[in-house]
Amino acid sequence: MKENTFERVDEKLYSEVLDNGIRVFLYPTKKTKNFYISISVKYGAKVTKYKLNDKVYDIIPGSAHFLEHKVMALSENKEISKRINELGSLANAWTSYEGTNYNIFGSINIIENLKILLDLFYNTDINEKNVEEEKGIIGEEIDMYKDEINSYIYSELYKNLFNKSYVRNTVVGERSDIEKITSESLNRVYSHFYTSNNTFIIVTGDFDKDEIMNVIKDYIGKLNLKPKKLPKVIKEKEPDKVSVAFEEISKNMNDIRVRYALKMKKNIFGIKDDEILRYYMSIILSNNFSATSPLFEKYKNENITSRLSYSFNIVDDHVVIIISSVCSDANIFIDNISKDIKKMTLNESEFERKKKMALKIYVTSFDNIEDIEYDLCSSILYEDKINYHEYSDLMSTTYKEAKRILETIDYSNISIIRTSK
Repeated sequence: MKENTFERVDEKLYSEVLDNGIRVFLYPTKKTKNFYISISVKYGAKVTKYKLNDKVYDIIPGSAHFLEHKVMALSENKEISKRINELGSLANAWTSYEGTNYNIFGSINIIENLKILLDLFYNTDINEKNVEEEKGIIGEEIDMYKDEINSYIYSELYKNLFNKSYVRNTVVGERSDIEKITSESLNRVYSHFYTSNNTFIIVTGDFDKDEIMNVIKDYIGKLNLKPKKLPKVIKEKEPDKVSVAFEEISKNMNDIRVRYALKMKKNIFGIKDDEILRYYMSIILSNNFSATSPLFEKYKNENITSRLSYSFNIVDDHVVIIISSVCSDANIFIDNISKDIKKMTLNESEFERKKKMALKIYVTSFDNIEDIEYDLCSSILYEDKINYHEYSDLMSTTYKEAKRILETIDYSNISIIRTSK
């Protein structure tokens, strides 16, 4: 096993690539008696079209999430469900644009829990009958997603911001998409993407690394898995301009929700590391639009808004800044924020204060095994690597660079979405 150490916290991660291409990451720690195990696939909702062996395939939106349901089919596997309940463990799964993750959390008998998760993952049965049965369950999930107003507004906003990008589709898809999904289409995607060389396993918590690695190798070795040629994902070229500049959604609500968004090219900032760009933007935006910012206090005192927040996202070659508000008069808020967003400030003392806070959060993040697993998983899904020098990267950030990034923001490409009473 390869051994690497995370800077500053002196925590070790052990890794190995098996002969079939599966990557295994082990993070043993005595800080807890619990453990967290996950198996992840680098296939998520962002894949809408791909090429394999000179043939091009279109993927129905919602397919990655549908596959998650069929792999983590606890309702269909009573025996495995019984084993999980007897151990008092929690099994779960999630799908993002980048990938799909299957996990189990427990406190006793880590080996049995590991075998349960491996059994679930490697004994997937996708047939016409259980696919049709699952459509009703996923349809209800889609309805719940649309009923959650903030999720619905964000999904509509991203349709307005982007013209061709995968983010125009939600991870769960639409009911009309789900009806098109078949056992044949799911089995094809499963065969092409759920390959050993597109899969990785993470184990965090209290365990013996050699024992766990041997269990994984013994189980995987009996499956006779072989690496396969991976599909080439086909991406649509995204225009720089937003798709829709303004939309009003009719909702029967007591208050009004507004999302004011900027879309711009990522390369204008001249930063290759997405995580560093996110870090700088987080400091800039929190300084200006958080619940403790002077602007929020001003807006609250003047009854312009009762809630103010921000988000920042990177979507391939573009970045998005979103300012969110709950208010009584959308026009007044939009008029004010369209002026004030161009007046964003950042002083050196505030930058250094937030930098110290970020370094502290980084160190304390190693106290929670679920956070560790999620961070490791996200690093592999998004960047296909783990950064063991994140502390040094954060330390090397400067106020001068933050100021340059602030002055580089493009305010010209705007999309606004609001609800009406």
